Amino acid sequence: MKQTFIIPFILLAFNVSFACSCGGFKTFISASKDSELVIKAKVLKHNYYNRQRQSVSKNEIDETEFFGHSVFVEVLEIIRGQEKRKTFEIYGAAEWKYSLDYCKSKIDGMEINKTYVFSLYQSVESKHSQPNENEDDYSLYACQESYIEYNDQTESVKGVLKGKNLDKKRIMPYEKLKNKITFYNNGDRCTRL
Repeated sequence: MKQTFIIPFILLAFNVSFACSCGGFKTFISASKDSELVIKAKVLKHNYYNRQRQSVSKNEIDETEFFGHSVFVEVLEIIRGQEKRKTFEIYGAAEWKYSLDYCKSKIDGMEINKTYVFSLYQSVESKHSQPNENEDDYSLYACQESYIEYNDQTESVKGVLKGKNLDKKRIMPYEKLKNKITFYNNGDRCTRL
């Protein structure tokens, strides 16, 4: 009986000791104030990498082993920041069944050919880096709403955009979102690619 109680306690202590320190979850609009790049982009494909940095299909992944996961995107519009490339990779959290990577947002729910608005940070080499992730890539920080859905038909966005209720997804016209982001970020102009 003691072992049954001690094991979950040890696992909980282990989990807490390696978790990122957030200081509080940020909404998309507040997170965009600090991010290096805010873009509207279409997800072209999901990339998976094994520990040897080789590109593999999702079917080849053994969920008991650590693997890298990114999305390859086509930039449709730069809302804030600067980036010359039209396509690049965005890394989320390490996709692993037993992952303790709480420092990046998961990206496995992103749909191919769907458009999102992303609040991004330049990748840096750290213990949270994934196979093939380098400083030319971008990553999503976990302690914030890092990406939101864009609806082509209504030209609106949906996600945790503002407010104190962080469970409530709101819908906002895309132009209004851009105005809020550029207003909060010293009036940077948007760039259409």
